[in-house]
Amino acid sequence: MRFLLYLNLGAIVWLAGALVQLYEGAPLPWVDPAAGETAAIVEAETPPGSSSVPDAARPVAPLSIEQIMALQLPLPNPERAAEPLPATPAPRRLVLLTEGDYPPFNYRENDGDLAGFDIELARALCDRLQAECGFTLRPWHDLVPALKRGEGDAVIASMLIPVPGRESPAADDDVVFTASYYSTPGHFAARRNAVPPAATASALAGRRIAVQAGSVHQAFALTRFPNATLVPFASVERARQALAEGDVDLVFADRNALLRWTSGEGSDCCRLVGPNYAAPSFFGEGAGIALRAEDEALRNRMNDALSALVADGTYARISARYFSASIY
Repeated sequence: MRFLLYLNLGAIVWLAGALVQLYEGAPLPWVDPAAGETAAIVEAETPPGSSSVPDAARPVAPLSIEQIMALQLPLPNPERAAEPLPATPAPRRLVLLTEGDYPPFNYRENDGDLAGFDIELARALCDRLQAECGFTLRPWHDLVPALKRGEGDAVIASMLIPVPGRESPAADDDVVFTASYYSTPGHFAARRNAVPPAATASALAGRRIAVQAGSVHQAFALTRFPNATLVPFASVERARQALAEGDVDLVFADRNALLRWTSGEGSDCCRLVGPNYAAPSFFGEGAGIALRAEDEALRNRMNDALSALVADGTYARISARYFSASIY
């Protein structure tokens, strides 16, 4: 039996030598190339109190078969190129421009702190990007000019992505937008005790629908529901009040504003009914984050981060703090 054991050990040593030749002289993982010896294992860390010997002066001991087998390291393969590690962008500081006067999206609380859906989502995006972010307030009309002057890196202020026929702000070759981070369709609201009609042109014929005068919602309703009776009001607030008081059958307005109203002061009287009406030429393609055109790489990173926030549920948790349903 001893003879067989020594024979097996000798075969393993012979095989190791053959592999070294097969790899054309490339050093094995446990060989110290600088030492010029066959193999060595670095001695354990010098225990406290013992004499310290520089690594270069340590004696080189030959490896035993047991030590070779215990290492279990892969042999080098010069035919296979090393795969590059995924690039991790270095953390950076971003200055985000916002208005701070558009609740529930961006506004100041009583203590002066910024709050709102835009603000919380922006902070989550910055965490995902591993970036340190700060906010700078600008009036609405100065947000894009401030971006172009270099006073901020991005605008997150519920700014609609410009599309033909619905450009607010106007399309600008120097400014690009991320993908939409929330949608802005039109929607109906009705009184809670009313049976809403089907959302078809024929079913809405003769129904009194409150709209804001001169709004895109009025223009859409005139086109989509030509036989309904539109009742224009000077503001969305007045249109909602008319519905709450029973003066009209329905109100047609921005879905997000109606969500906020029906989950707040209008919760006792009214609720959303029917589908979303997503018509980009009237209601746009949603709100996006604006950046300078040369910051294409940052826009791509923000789009990836936004998709990740949606996928892991972070987006839904933020949305639920401000709206009774998803606005994505």
